[in-house]
Amino acid sequence: MFFKKKDKTPKNTSIDSLEFLTAEAKEAFRVLEISETAQLIGKEGDNFYLDYCVESGGVADKVILYEMRAAVYFANTPKPDPKKLRWWYWKDENKENEEMYNDD
Repeated sequence: MFFKKKDKTPKNTSIDSLEFLTAEAKEAFRVLEISETAQLIGKEGDNFYLDYCVESGGVADKVILYEMRAAVYFANTPKPDPKKLRWWYWKDENKENEEMYNDD
């Protein structure tokens, strides 16, 4: 009996279909002309947030930053952990995700 090898490549999904994003975060991605998760692969949410702040002409709500981090995680992870799709997981003071920012 042969087992089918599971595809580990991230799937391309419409940003609008991501239920864990708020309408504000989806609008921020629209402003940046990002409509699919394939556009997030290999990128960083922080850079999208900075680009959005420049495009919108001011400092955006930090929750949008956290949601952008979650969306990038989702796009780059074949089987994302549902816990990591909540915006508060990506807050700057969250110790669980600290290893992502420390390249020591």
